[in-house]
Amino acid sequence: MKIKYQMLKKQKMSKNIIKYYPVGNGDTSLFKTNNANIITDINIREVKDGIYDVKKDLLKELDEREDRPYTDLFILTHHDNDHCLNFGKHFHTGKISTYDDDDEKIIIDELWVNEYILGDANISDDTDAGIIRKEVRRRRNLYKNNDSTKNERGNRLVLVGYDDNNQFTNVPQHIPGQIVTEINDTALDKFEFFIHAPFKADVIDCNAADDRNMSSIVYQARFYKTNGVDFSCRILHGGDADHYRWARIKEKSEKNNNEDALEWDIFQTPHHCSWTFFNDTPYKDDEKGIDNSEPKQTSIDILNYKKTGAKVVATSKKIVNNSDNPPHYPAKTEYVDVVGESNFKNTHKFYDDFKKPIVFELDEHGATLIKASASAISSGLSKPSRAGRAG
Repeated sequence: MKIKYQMLKKQKMSKNIIKYYPVGNGDTSLFKTNNANIITDINIREVKDGIYDVKKDLLKELDEREDRPYTDLFILTHHDNDHCLNFGKHFHTGKISTYDDDDEKIIIDELWVNEYILGDANISDDTDAGIIRKEVRRRRNLYKNNDSTKNERGNRLVLVGYDDNNQFTNVPQHIPGQIVTEINDTALDKFEFFIHAPFKADVIDCNAADDRNMSSIVYQARFYKTNGVDFSCRILHGGDADHYRWARIKEKSEKNNNEDALEWDIFQTPHHCSWTFFNDTPYKDDEKGIDNSEPKQTSIDILNYKKTGAKVVATSKKIVNNSDNPPHYPAKTEYVDVVGESNFKNTHKFYDDFKKPIVFELDEHGATLIKASASAISSGLSKPSRAGRAG
């Protein structure tokens, strides 16, 4: 029987928000703008002790059309399992006419992917990546065949980056350096994306090396102030892109006078706070004479594009001083050196402390971290406490 969340939906936040879900070493984030809901990646684990109910929260946050939950946009940075876990269980695929109301799956109006979802020969049909690939092919074929339904909500598809294998014939593209101001054929209200990656070389490299991380979609999301001129918050998301990708992003952005697209108020750590953003791995191996413990200057330069009060969000399990990678303790140390301990947030640690995702509310002055526990907010027993602004 379909479960309704009418009581929860009444508590929806009316402000623009950015939400990072606690999903261990994985990514799931939600932007709520003035006129769009945008999910980047999905990792929904089985709910049990210590596991946050991501699906329940998404159903609370998302809008409905004909009593069916939907997101205006779903961005798949790349198709590793920790970025698409249980996609098939919780998101509708196929024609809208086949929707089963008892499942309460989320409809994706517009889907963004990179080329490697179709170029990767190592995807099994029965995996979540395989389910996404099948849906991408269905939508791609609508464009390829110039089907009259290709631009309907629930069918829309956008390729981010380049079509190295010519598998996205007639599909709309967003390429690096492009500013995206509309989705679903609708102008975004005081919000936009700057597309950083993948570059064509990244697509070629990942096809050659079978490394999905190379193909990660990287973007800067930016919210405008009400004057429509100045930014109130800039966010950098990079999937699992490593320091080689970021070095190229820095080079291209500076060469093309797009330095403002490197600025950030919130930086989501690539690859779940692993060392790969800073240098090669392993970090250090004395027996083999390997020492990659010095961060690349290009990565430090990216971090130095921070704005006043900037915050780093590590989407990972709890970070402790051991040899794990990800998350990597020396990587955390580098981030803390840039923004300070109080401005470094870890999704797992935050959930332990407050039993809720990391949520930033946005206004004219920037992003404000909401620190009240989820139970306190929903019960009305306390007002959300504030913990510093970014912006």
